[in-house]
Parts: sequence; C-alpha cells; structure tokens
Amino acid sequence: MTDVTRPTRPDLSCDDVRELAASFVLGALEEDDADAVRAHLASCADPHTEFAELSSVVGVLAETVPLVEPPAALKGRIMAAAAADLAARGGGAAQSPVAVRRPIDFPAEPERRQRLAFRAGTGSWLLSIAAVLAIALLGGWNLLLQGQLSAARTYEQNIAAVLDVAGEPGALTAVLTSEGANGPAGLAAIAGDGSVRIAMRELLATSGTQVYEAWVIAADGVPKALGGFRVGETGVAYFEGGGLPAQEGIVLALTLEPGPGATAPSSPLVSAGTVVGAGAGPGPSRKA
Repeated sequence: MTDVTRPTRPDLSCDDVRELAASFVLGALEEDDADAVRAHLASCADPHTEFAELSSVVGVLAETVPLVEPPAALKGRIMAAAAADLAARGGGAAQSPVAVRRPIDFPAEPERRQRLAFRAGTGSWLLSIAAVLAIALLGGWNLLLQGQLSAARTYEQNIAAVLDVAGEPGALTAVLTSEGANGPAGLAAIAGDGSVRIAMRELLATSGTQVYEAWVIAADGVPKALGGFRVGETGVAYFEGGGLPAQEGIVLALTLEPGPGATAPSSPLVSAGTVVGAGAGPGPSRKA
C-alpha cells in the first residue's frame, strides 16, 4: 500500500536513471528512488543496457575488493541506535509486516533487441565503467568502515576525476591491486591522448624523500617512468601523467622509491593492473 504521507517522487529522466544505475544495482537507493527507477525502465524506449552491464560485474566484486573488519565500536553504536529507535516507536510494539512489492521485470529478450536498435553501437564502454564504478563505491565504503571520513571524501573526489576520463569514448581502464588482502588498490583511466589519472588507497605514507613512482610496462617488458607522488597518513593518493600508449594489455604499476627521478624500479611492485578496453572487466594484475 502506498504511503500517502510521503511526497511523490518526480518522474525521472534517462540521465537521472543512468546516474542512479550503480546505486540501484548495489541496492543502495531509498525505496522511493528505486521505485522511480523501476517505473522509468518499464516505460522508457531506451534499453538502458547499463543496468545489465552493471549487474554482470557485481559478482566479481568479492574477488576484486578487499574486505575490511568494521571498527569494534560499530556494533555497539548500531545496537544503541536501534534501541533508541525502538524506544521512540513506543517501547518496541510489533509492526505489521509490509508486503514486498514485485519489482518491475526487465524487458524480455525480443523487446530488448528492439530497443537496442535505437542506440546500436553506443555505450560499448559501459561495462568497464561499471566495474570501475562499483569497485570505487565499495572502496570508499571500506574507508568509511575504518573511520576515515576525510580519507573517504578525498578518495571519492579522486575517483570522480578518474571517471571523468574513463567516461570518454575510447578510454581505457585498469584496476590496480596488490598481493595483500588489504593492500594498496586503486583505479586508473587512460584517455585517447595517452594521459592517465590514477586514484589509490591503502598506501603506506611516504617519509623523507620517498616517493611512489608510477610506471607503464608495455609489450617490451621495460618499465617507463610516468612520475612520482607523495602520500600522507590517510594512504589516499591521486596522480596525473601522460605519454602512455593508449592500448590494451599494457600494465600500470607503482613502486616505492627512495627519491624522485627513478629511471628503473628499485623495489618490488606495490600495486599493478592490466589495462583493458571497452566492454571488458578488470584485467589480471602483474604482481611483485
């Protein structure tokens, strides 16, 4: 039954729905917003293939995003908040169960094919963006669980900058990982002109003259330096560089160097990932 005391959600545009797609697939939307998305999908002539593509990468998140233990005090805060909410509702009186409304089904295959005719050949890069976006969201959540609110906000801003490039037609992406379960991880995007943006988290802070050096490793296997950056106590970092070959299969990597200006790695790789193109998920990383 619809709650008449709640304001009606305005109809969503296609752009609105695309912006909400990742949160919808991850189950992070409020009920009204989720209902508005379903209503739009049921009547829109656009196939909105981003939903199917986003859904297809959710299953790999458990393997690509390291889990973290929540703070020990988190359970206590949740229980205290639940107790306060229960008291505010009148001493814990039982609530009547609410029937779950049946979600609107995605169009059947013949209808999807018909809709695809309206935008054939477009959006082929959405799958790689889907993987990047979903992993980025959970990476920020990991930081929040660790109580690093400021770091989570910075990481979110860095990811947004990476996604600006990743959303360009022809852009390439890479998911950087490490050997440790909770080791350094990040996202990178390479534009058609060879410029790159990298957002990292869980890096150890640099000290003295230390820098993290970014490298590109092409088919010849020879690392080429892209530039260095320092990292503070939050472990979050952002890097921009250029001069990369805009091609799939190259490897982006980071090392911790004693000082700037390294021409060859002097230490094992801290984090690395293989660059993939449109329609591909995260590639395997080359580990130290």
